[in-house]
Amino acid sequence: MRIQRVHLADADVVRGCHAVHVAAHDVDDPQGDPPFSLALFTAYLAQGWSCDPAEAWYVPADSLGPTGQGGQVAAFCRILLPDLENRGRAFAILTVHPALRRRGLGRALLQQVARRAAADGRSALDGAVVQESAGEAFARRLGAAPGLVDARRFLDLRKVPAGRFAQLRAAAAGHAAGYSLVSWTGVTPKEELGQVAGVFNAMNDAPREEGLFEDDIWDADRVRDRGDMTVRFGGNRGYSVAAVHDATGEMAALTQVFIDQATPDWGHQGLTGVTRSHRGHRLGLLTKAAMLDWLATAEPQLTHIETNNAATNSHMISVNEALGFELAEPGRQFFSLQAAQIA
Repeated sequence: MRIQRVHLADADVVRGCHAVHVAAHDVDDPQGDPPFSLALFTAYLAQGWSCDPAEAWYVPADSLGPTGQGGQVAAFCRILLPDLENRGRAFAILTVHPALRRRGLGRALLQQVARRAAADGRSALDGAVVQESAGEAFARRLGAAPGLVDARRFLDLRKVPAGRFAQLRAAAAGHAAGYSLVSWTGVTPKEELGQVAGVFNAMNDAPREEGLFEDDIWDADRVRDRGDMTVRFGGNRGYSVAAVHDATGEMAALTQVFIDQATPDWGHQGLTGVTRSHRGHRLGLLTKAAMLDWLATAEPQLTHIETNNAATNSHMISVNEALGFELAEPGRQFFSLQAAQIA
């Protein structure tokens, strides 16, 4: 068995990794939202969602001898090496073709992850897997410590009565006197970069694994350089709705939705955040209802929107359920382990 670096200029290898991603998705999450398109997957390998340094490695199928499957890639991993915060940690996703599981490929890739993490001064390895999948069984066999569950919900827009989102928006607006809505498509406008950074920073008090992670500190430059990655590199269409406090001009809330052009019937919820000093005015519901009202006209082909929240985030879950989102199991389970645990 060989393990080789994925070079993004090698389109055949990238397509081979994408084929493994799709095959694994079809087995591990057949009722879920669509797998990444090739364009989005390529951006994910290269940039991720936060533009932190990353590497990808793969097992060539021909290195397995007669046991290899027909494609070029048998398994791959992506290693994220944060460079601004959490520089003692690495985040890894391992994916093995379903036809080649239980043959040691995952462990070999994890050992590669541990070596690369150690070489970069990282001692902790983090990951997330679909619940009750082969990935979860693998993590538990390794003795990885489980953390939060990310609960997934889908909104079936075909079930929503006409005018429902406008009604919810009006009801929320009754609690949000003194706030106005602004919206944009695509990347964050230059004049909004600093304001968006403020909402991103508000996400630091969202539920997460206690004591493991440092706060992400955003400013206008970081939003410009590391934000909007799915739009800038993955070919997604992006929609943003923000609530602005009239008296101060401060951006108080923001919600974003992204649509992959390859699967235009599905929308994917990005951030929804409300800054601490402006909570209690139903701004989360207001911005999300306004977003859905907008998308009904801007993206009439949409049938579903997918969102994820920590299973303990009762406030945002209640907002989503008011909008009609329904729990779509399985969710994703976070795991962490020390690199020293990997033999």
